Parts: sequence; C-alpha cells; structure tokens
Amino acid sequence: MEWSKITSDKTALSLIAIVFVIFTIEGLFYASFLGEDGIINDVDYTIAEEDAQAHWDEYKAVTVNVDNLRQALDNGNLSLKLLDEDVSIIIFESDKADGYYRGYANGVAANQAEFSFGENAFSCYVDLGTHSYQIAPSWDIVDNKMIYAVYMTDYKKEEQRHEEYPIDPLTFEISNEDNLKHNISIEVFNPSSSLIFSEEYSISPGEVIVSPDISEFLGKHRYVVVLDGDYEFEESATVARSTGLGSSEKLYFNFINNSEYPMEVGIEVA
Repeated sequence: MEWSKITSDKTALSLIAIVFVIFTIEGLFYASFLGEDGIINDVDYTIAEEDAQAHWDEYKAVTVNVDNLRQALDNGNLSLKLLDEDVSIIIFESDKADGYYRGYANGVAANQAEFSFGENAFSCYVDLGTHSYQIAPSWDIVDNKMIYAVYMTDYKKEEQRHEEYPIDPLTFEISNEDNLKHNISIEVFNPSSSLIFSEEYSISPGEVIVSPDISEFLGKHRYVVVLDGDYEFEESATVARSTGLGSSEKLYFNFINNSEYPMEVGIEVA
C-alpha cells in the first residue's frame, strides 16, 4: 500500500489538492473542429489507451460548447452527434436552477436521457436500448477549454464482462491512531461528476470505520475530504472489475499524532 501525508497548513493544502486527469496529450498541436450540431466538437487530442475504461467500447476526446447545449436544452429539443451516431432528444423535465434536464432519445420513451450541469463542467447519459453514451469531463483544460470523453457502452458486451469479471464496489476506511478525537467529512463524486455519497464521521482514538459499498459505477471517483471542519483536500479511487490482476482501489484515511501532518492517506488495490 502506498501512503502520503496530508499537511495541516492551509496554503500547502491548496497546492496539494490533487486533480486526477485521465488524459494525456501527444505532441504540442491542439485544434478543435466544430461539430455538425454546433455543440460537440472534435479535438486533436489523444486519450491514452491505458486510461480508457474497460466499459468504453468506443470513445474519443471532444470539447463541448456548453452555452449552445444549454440553449438547446432550454428550447426543449436538440440533436447530437455522439461518436458516429445521430441522436435526437426531447426534454420533458428540467430544473434550470440546479442545472438538470431529463428527456428521451430517438422518439422512444424508454430511452432515457439526462444532463447535469455543475459549476465548471457538465455530464450526460443517453440510453438507446442496446447501448448507451456518456459524456464526462476529464478536468483537463487545454486552450481554456475543458476536455471531455464521449464513450459508448455495448450492453451485450457489458453483460459478458459482468458475468466473467464482477464489479468490485467502491469502499474506504477511516482509522484514528492519534490520542485525540477527530471529525471528518467525505463526499464522493462518480465519473460523471454527480455527488453519490456524503457523510460526516466523528472518530475516537483507536477506532476504525469502514464505509458501506458506495458505487459500482466503473471509472475514477473523486473524493473531497474535510478534516475537523477546516482542512480540505481531494483524492481519487477507481472502480474496476475483479480480475486475477486486481480490482477496485480502496482509500485508507488514518489520523496520526502529528500537528504538521495530521493524516496519512493510503491507497490499495483489492
């Protein structure tokens, strides 16, 4: 298991807050090409093969004109080019204040489509019955533009993968080797940047707390952790399938008796 120390210095914390980027750029050339829908734009940007998730049967990197997308969603209908497939979407439910839109795709009520907007990015999910598309932010900014991954999951292939290699759920563990009682709050965001877990804990010296199963959503999950209501930092862990070579990553948060570095964070592949 690998361990890292979390400093109690606020300035240092802001510098060590880790942003995990799943993409790498090959070369120095960067260019985007306006998509036919005026929303999703091709970009000369390479997703490293080792960073692509197992359920990404097809994928590519894109940029998104978020203003055009919000305008189309507000109008109630839109057409998107998802990889090589044209998809039409009708919106029947929206909460503009929360940045949430829900509709259906290609005229089929069962084909669910959801769009969620955060402060700095958005994500979407479109179910087409036999396969689905998702667009998720990488949190990598190039030329002042967010890089997104648009990927397709084939349900038959996913079912075969699930039978052969079941998903190992996301969990974490908190321990206290200090001689003082501490408080810790943990928020977990899935790969689509949706908040899926939020909990506050009070932990006594010598106590160990094991989380419930949090997620079986494949991919990298982001943790936002606050120590004693004051010191904030971020970590991440990946949900994966259980194979002979490994499975999901598990985070360990351990309070220690050190005023400068009050916590150690470890990560282990189950």
